[in-house]
Amino acid sequence: MKKENGTIESKELVNIEISKREHREFHICYTMESVTNDIKFLNMVYEGKSGLTENSVTPDLIKNLKYLGKRIYFFILSMDKNFTPSNYIKRKYEFINNYFSGGNPHLFFLAWNGLIKNDSFKRLMMNVFTLRRFTNGLCPQNIPHIGSNMTRYRTKLVLADDMATDEKDKRRKTGRLLDDGSGLTMQEGLIWLPNGKALPLYPQAYVPINQTQVILVRHGRSNHESGGSNPVFVGSGYWDSWANNRRIPGSEGNYLHEDGINTAKELGKDFKVVVDCLEKHNFSLWSWSKDKPIPVYGSESENTEQTARYFLQEAGYTNLSFNPLYGLNSQKYGSLTHKFKKDIFAKTIEIYKDEWGGTPEELKSKVKKYFKNRFFHFPEGETLLESDWRIAFSFIELLKKNLGNRFVLADHSGAIRVFAAVIRTLDFADYASMKEGHDSIMAFNFQPGKNLRYDYLQKKEYMLRKK
Repeated sequence: MKKENGTIESKELVNIEISKREHREFHICYTMESVTNDIKFLNMVYEGKSGLTENSVTPDLIKNLKYLGKRIYFFILSMDKNFTPSNYIKRKYEFINNYFSGGNPHLFFLAWNGLIKNDSFKRLMMNVFTLRRFTNGLCPQNIPHIGSNMTRYRTKLVLADDMATDEKDKRRKTGRLLDDGSGLTMQEGLIWLPNGKALPLYPQAYVPINQTQVILVRHGRSNHESGGSNPVFVGSGYWDSWANNRRIPGSEGNYLHEDGINTAKELGKDFKVVVDCLEKHNFSLWSWSKDKPIPVYGSESENTEQTARYFLQEAGYTNLSFNPLYGLNSQKYGSLTHKFKKDIFAKTIEIYKDEWGGTPEELKSKVKKYFKNRFFHFPEGETLLESDWRIAFSFIELLKKNLGNRFVLADHSGAIRVFAAVIRTLDFADYASMKEGHDSIMAFNFQPGKNLRYDYLQKKEYMLRKK
């Protein structure tokens, strides 16, 4: 806005300067050196079969990448507020086919990962793939006024010692009367566990019709292990190719290592303590039978189903129905799946050492940050930001579609980290390094309009079984 004397207000000048800077950033995203190194990286990953060479880096290629980078920016900007993982994947696949010659995934890799040097693009990504979209729905944080009746029945599946005592600090054996609008009247029983936790349950494994209750466990060590400081594999799970956006023939799954099997069995023995305590008081978590299996959900990786089966079998449940969900899969590492991390890191440092600069120790730190960058798009894979958003969306949908049910959820550490981020309204800096223990058994209780409640049936500090 101009003043009467023709000058521009200082605020407007700042905005204009920011706009100019961000426009310039589209151009400095792609330099001859950086694109050459990115092509070397692709040839390292694809063993020289990317179809690109150092001779491919010409002024025309740089100009094309700048154009494609802007197209990516406006593609992300075009996503409406209510898009889902499935239609996003479809639109992204169509976008790559429409704007990248022959759907070339290597040009897409070069254009996207050059673009992440642009602050405007990173802000856009954080806004579009924000987890706040889910926390606002799961955590309404409604605080009742003083003297109001907070709830007609419990919205928490696990109670701590001080939450299930009477005014004389004596442990109660009964809780509240059920009133969930179903016409039933049931007396809640409070079942105490050896570790000081209490489970509020209704007879005949009844779950209020407007609640979803979840028992959550993490899978143990797998044959293709990734994450943390593990030096073995860069990625786990499946490799999805953009060529057809489906599982490629002969793709390798991920099964539990012997150690992971033992972890799941031990966790099941811990859970058996809960089962036995409930049966002693004529309560149960599931009214299961041959015709009514226990519902179980997890990612499409075999290790989650294995974990759930060993876990429940050791607890005495032999009939379950496992439902794999694509949305709960680990981050897609694309063409890096099942490659050895140590080798990839060493070769990546060799490629980028001149561009990055620094001592050998500093380069080791930089290569870790390179792959952990939440905006970095793995070749034919996805970014961590997209992955976390997909997992959060799928988790919420799973809760909404299972009202009136109690089920088991087996998943990987990354997914559980996202669940905690959504429930506790954490930002990336707070949840990025979280890691759930292998001996934890968590319990969630979802009720629309109420804050999602969760606690631990078992944790390292309060184990169910002496060992």
